[in-house]
Amino acid sequence: MRPINIIYLLLPFLGISQLQPKDTLVDKLFVCYGKVDPELIKGYELVVIESEHYTSSEIEIFNKNNKKVVAYISLSEANEYVSFYRHIEPFTLGKNDIWNSHFINIKDKKAQEILLKVISRIKQKGIQGLFLDNLDNVSKWGKLHDQKDEFITFLNKIKKDNEELYLVQNAGLFITNELKKITDAIVVESVISAYDFKKKEYALRDVNTKKEMVKSLKLARKKTTRPIYVIEYAETAKMKKKILQESLKLGFSAFVAQIDLQSIPKFKM
Repeated sequence: MRPINIIYLLLPFLGISQLQPKDTLVDKLFVCYGKVDPELIKGYELVVIESEHYTSSEIEIFNKNNKKVVAYISLSEANEYVSFYRHIEPFTLGKNDIWNSHFINIKDKKAQEILLKVISRIKQKGIQGLFLDNLDNVSKWGKLHDQKDEFITFLNKIKKDNEELYLVQNAGLFITNELKKITDAIVVESVISAYDFKKKEYALRDVNTKKEMVKSLKLARKKTTRPIYVIEYAETAKMKKKILQESLKLGFSAFVAQIDLQSIPKFKM
């Protein structure tokens, strides 16, 4: 989850098919990168997990109780805690200090081979798809801005070789059109909320920025048939309530959680 100039990436490109009648906006998305009891997660359209935390039998429980279950993977950054980091480290190009992760040189074929092996291991556990994070790194604002073409080619190879996988793009809205035959769903973060990483504070977006973002969502909603999911961030129950009320009023559902996405969300009173 890397909010790189999200307002600029969002406005021109996002189409949203998720603007639906309010009575259908329930239990759409659940995201957690920490370990949770699979039996507690039920009835969601889309569940995003970190597959390394779970056995195949646990993932089977997720699959049984939810429509789509996908595994987190970043193809342009590798955090130092991931199991394959020592293999991918020689093919990195600098560090993202916010997340203690390192940018991957996706132009390098050996780096691609390592990532394809990771995807193969994920598939063997019975995961239905992949949650593709950090696509914005190859935008013109990103660290890997000169690797966009190679990145899209790599994504196309992943889809071609794994047609059964349900691929979800997190942001990457500047290449939404290029990915229309590759990804099956889109996730957008922080339409209403705006976490301050420097101050480590939860906040709401300023009125003008939010207004522009929502306007663009509604104007562009016919540009894709892929479902759109929204993640918002809050620390208190009061802020969560405000976000949910506003998102429903605007016509989309939101999954609200803490910024690290490491557990089932709990909010301070």
